Parts: sequence; structure tokens; C-alpha cells
Amino acid sequence: MRKLGAASALALASLLTASAFAQPAGRPRKFEFSLTLGLSFPRGADASLYKDDWAQELLSRVIDENTFTPASSSAFSCQGFAAYFLNERLAVQLGLGIYSLDVPNTSTLNFTYSLKDGTTTTVSRSWEGTGRLKSIPLSLNVLRKWRKPRWEAYLSAGPTLFFNGFEAQSTAGFGVSDVAKVLIYIPPNWVENIIQKVDALPVAVSIPAQAWVGLGFDIGGGADFRLSDKWALTADIRYFRCPARELSWVWAPGKYAGIRGELSDWPFTEVNADYAADKTTAVTVRTSSLRIALGVKLFL
Repeated sequence: MRKLGAASALALASLLTASAFAQPAGRPRKFEFSLTLGLSFPRGADASLYKDDWAQELLSRVIDENTFTPASSSAFSCQGFAAYFLNERLAVQLGLGIYSLDVPNTSTLNFTYSLKDGTTTTVSRSWEGTGRLKSIPLSLNVLRKWRKPRWEAYLSAGPTLFFNGFEAQSTAGFGVSDVAKVLIYIPPNWVENIIQKVDALPVAVSIPAQAWVGLGFDIGGGADFRLSDKWALTADIRYFRCPARELSWVWAPGKYAGIRGELSDWPFTEVNADYAADKTTAVTVRTSSLRIALGVKLFL
């Protein structure tokens, strides 16, 4: 009985092994559809800088330096592909995907001013900002397959049209000074006295929501494990390359209170906003990404 049981188990194992590596039966499939979910790792946005260097009355030098540093992160993404096979191994493939992620930023101000008497003061502040980046790649690829029993490997590449969007909000420090000249009587003469206040305004800045189209490419590959004649599990890794885009910060006019408490309700005018914007470097937004995903595939 034990020998019969062992022989039966061995025969069953052999049958399962043979069926697992057998080529799925059926006619060759002309169409292939896949849907995958995964993570995209976009390059995101580069840091930008506002810097000004000036002097006035009792101030021998004032330096405003504000750095915007976006955070990088991964994004959940979804992608689908449809392929038409010209022969057993070569196909034309159309792909459409999307990812969207938050891009928070940290704005750091270093505000340094020196008086003509040699006294130097440095004030530092930081603010947390928000942002959002999204990209929709539309690809037209050439697909090449290598078929084995149960397993299929593939490579695909081609031009890609990217529909991108980006926006951000933050705060930046802007140095200002208030000078008042008064006459005081010091016998036997009237003497002009200068009263000067210096402060930095925490001004609201933003990159308004902007959309643009970029032309690039994608290249990737993966493997399919056939579950049946019509269905398979698939794993895909892919690189999307899109040209970078430069976007400018917009400074918001209004009334602001200084961070040192020297000035309150100080008017930050349109002229100030244009001046500060000219001295602020653009944010370079990079939607190129590496994507790793898993999904299912249907053959028709």
C-alpha cells in the first residue's frame, strides 16, 4: 500500500509539473491587452533661489536669500497597453498611463543686514509649502516577444506624448527698510537724526496651475506568466523620458507684517512683486520617471 501511495504521488507530481510548463493550447492570439498598477519614481522639481543684495542709509549691506526646496517622492500609477501582433513575435503597441503626486516644498530664508557701525544681524525662517505634479504618457511602441512554455519575455519602446501639469504654493522672505528723518535740537543747533527700521516680509508666492505637452519616449520590458490560453500575470519595468520644463514663481502683492516685528501692515506692491520675481530663479520641473508595476494581461 505504501509503495502504491508513493507511486501515485510521484505520478501526480509529474503530471502537475508537465502541465505547469506546457504551452497553453489554442490558436495564436492577434491582440493583447494589459492593465498594470505600480509605483512611478519621477525626478520631480529642482530647487530655486531668490537672492537680493542692497544697501540704504544706515545699512551698509542687506542680503535676502530664500531657497525653495521641493521634496521628492514616489507616486502610485496606473497604465494600460493594447498590442496588435504582426506576426508571432512582433507587435505594434499603444499605451496610456497616469501618475499624480504631492510635491511639498520647504522655503528657507536667511536675512542678513549690517550697519555702518559694523553690527551684523542674521535672521532665519522656514515655511512649509505645497505642490502637485501629474503626468499622462501616451505611447506608440514596437513590441518584441520571446516565447517559452508558460513564460513570455518582451521589450518595447517608442515615442511618447506627455500631458503634464504642475502647481505650487509657498512663502518667501523679502527684505524692506523704513527710513524716517527727524530734526532734533541739540543746543545750540538743530540736528538731523535718522531712524531706520529693517525687516523681512513673509510674502505669499505661487506657481499657478500650468499644463503643457512634451514629446519624449519610453523604453521597457518585462515578463508574462500564462495562466491559461487567454490570461496571464505580467510584470513591467519602464523608463519614461520627457523634456524638463521651467516654471516661474509669482509673488503676491498685499500687506504683510515683518518677521522681526519691526514693521506691520507693510505694503508689498506690484513693483515689488515684479522686482522679486526677476531675482527668483525658475523651478525646473522634470516629469521623467522610472516605473515598476504588476498586472494582468488578456489575449484575444
